[in-house]
Amino acid sequence: MAAALMIATAMPVVANAAAEGTITIAVGADATTFHPHVNALPVGNAVDMLVFEQLFRMGADSKVVPQLAQEWGWSEDGMTFTVRFETGHVFSNGNPLDAEAVAASFNQLLDPKSGSIYAGLYASLGRAEAQGDDTVVFHLAEQNGHILMLLANSAAGIIDVKANAEMGAEYGRKPVGSGPYVIDEFIGGERFSLIPNPTYKGALPATLEKITFMSVPEDGARMALIETGEADVVDRVPADAIDAVNDSGLAKVILPDSMFSISMELINSGVLADRRVREALNISIDRDGMIQGILGGLATPSVGMVGPGTQDELRATFPPKPFDPARAKDLLTEAGYGPGNPLSLVVTCPNGRYIKDSQVCQALVAQWQAIGIDAKSQVMDLSNWSANSRLPLSERKDNMTMVGRATAGIDFTLYRLFKTGVSTNISGFSNPEVDRLLAEGRATVDPEAQKKIYGEVQKIIWDQDPYVFLWYQKQALGVSNRVNGFAIRPDETMIFDNLTVSSN
Repeated sequence: MAAALMIATAMPVVANAAAEGTITIAVGADATTFHPHVNALPVGNAVDMLVFEQLFRMGADSKVVPQLAQEWGWSEDGMTFTVRFETGHVFSNGNPLDAEAVAASFNQLLDPKSGSIYAGLYASLGRAEAQGDDTVVFHLAEQNGHILMLLANSAAGIIDVKANAEMGAEYGRKPVGSGPYVIDEFIGGERFSLIPNPTYKGALPATLEKITFMSVPEDGARMALIETGEADVVDRVPADAIDAVNDSGLAKVILPDSMFSISMELINSGVLADRRVREALNISIDRDGMIQGILGGLATPSVGMVGPGTQDELRATFPPKPFDPARAKDLLTEAGYGPGNPLSLVVTCPNGRYIKDSQVCQALVAQWQAIGIDAKSQVMDLSNWSANSRLPLSERKDNMTMVGRATAGIDFTLYRLFKTGVSTNISGFSNPEVDRLLAEGRATVDPEAQKKIYGEVQKIIWDQDPYVFLWYQKQALGVSNRVNGFAIRPDETMIFDNLTVSSN
């Protein structure tokens, strides 16, 4: 196989040790699906990494490493990417994970008719073709120097397409994969659990007899579970609960790095098509006051859409948005809004997805009302909030929604959110220069050229205010003293590779 680059550093296969112990994790955001082609939540990412195998994966340090892949490389013209992978793996139903299965999985991911929300983002992969039993060839639609990052994202988990066709929607609740665990039960809105996959053949076998996730949106209820020992891990510990968790004698709060960028993603049409209005929304927000008063300091103000840790060598930062309500009022007046013609906005937020999200929503609405905007909050449960953001823009009844974004790749982040027409671009942002630069960035592998190109993209986005940029949320998790080896990536994806629990 002709290639510009060929590496053989796949993970070694190790003997499966017996899984021992159970763990209970209480999370604020429930998973609505485990199908990697439609899942968009970190809790779903964590499960997908346990249920599915990938050609490549991201570890706790957000670095790309091979999982099944053994050799890989680009053709000389950069339009073909070939991967030879480890054979002998099977799906939990006994079907072989061979080249035909791998190619079918990617071709379904790439097919927008399949319901894949990532089809546009992954479109550069073109078409996957099986060669023999152990090789898949991607006939690229365009040159893309960021393919490894795409293949390492959990959306690229290898599904059993045949089982998916037979099971339909049930596949999202009890998916068939080849990873170390399988779903044992799924009770929507309440809990789900995983147990070891007896057919697993890989290098990262299950270490636990059972992993149970509980959906607990309310902060107080989650904190009570960790403080009494009923849960072993809880996410989104509010600042005012940290001392209580630490003083419980049963658990401690950890504050790992986070790249989560929290914004209000504006619908860039209708009343928000006017950049003066979008700028007014951005400069009428007291970010520092809200971070201290509501979040208890568990965030830092945004200085760019892309959060820290998102390929920092390509990340650009800018002076923070000022807090200038007087200028915001002037901008609204220039745009034709005032006492006789107030700007009306519907502001959507989730409850339990981000730190104090519903309280933040009320504070934002109050600050916009203070400059004369007729703003109304719409706080939704997580299922309805997620469904609302996926509606076609023409069917949305709101003007913005709170979303946190955290992905390790700069191209992955910018392309999926700001490329014209991509389904994950829920703001409708469209800029020909950004589209041109994104294509140019994918076509080069030169680090200095990439830094310049992606820097320009980030500057345009910062200046155009397609979002109300808020802050980078810090992670705060309560972890039981009996838990060993717990890890979480900066994108809030929990890693269970080496996790064990003690009996006391």
